[in-house]
Amino acid sequence: MKHTFMPITILLACLSCHLCADLVVVHIDEDDLPYSLSPQKYELSPSNYANSISKYENSPSKYSNSSTKYDNSPTKYDNTINGTRSILVEKDGRFYHTGYYVVNEDGVTNFYSRKGKRLFYSPKASVGLYDGEKGYFCGVLAKVSGKTKLVLTEKGQKVLMTAE
Repeated sequence: MKHTFMPITILLACLSCHLCADLVVVHIDEDDLPYSLSPQKYELSPSNYANSISKYENSPSKYSNSSTKYDNSPTKYDNTINGTRSILVEKDGRFYHTGYYVVNEDGVTNFYSRKGKRLFYSPKASVGLYDGEKGYFCGVLAKVSGKTKLVLTEKGQKVLMTAE
């Protein structure tokens, strides 16, 4: 099923400066992404080492990417439903807390389920979102109607829906 999607633009400034509020999930078919936001563009490709899960800064084995670190823990207030870093899904006009995100000291943004499972990561200075365990492309962080959104492809939606 195709989704109608408003034009999206790349975040040009440092992501950690823009990620200071809740993020709403938007769904898009990967084929509907403009080239500038697609994994066909080398800068967003998972085969680009800067985006690769093999790069230590992006690795799930790095402590600063683990939910066992208190800053990344689901028990930290900022990461709870009452905090300021929620991942929200809208359904029938209501918003549901499905997880949270944390920007680590290396500039990698990690996205976790409510229980602390690492779902996605976005490398420093990138808008791409990659699977937290396998590293494949799952979407982008983009501005939609002037607000930063978590734009997930079909693969990203599957990761989010099967998280718990």
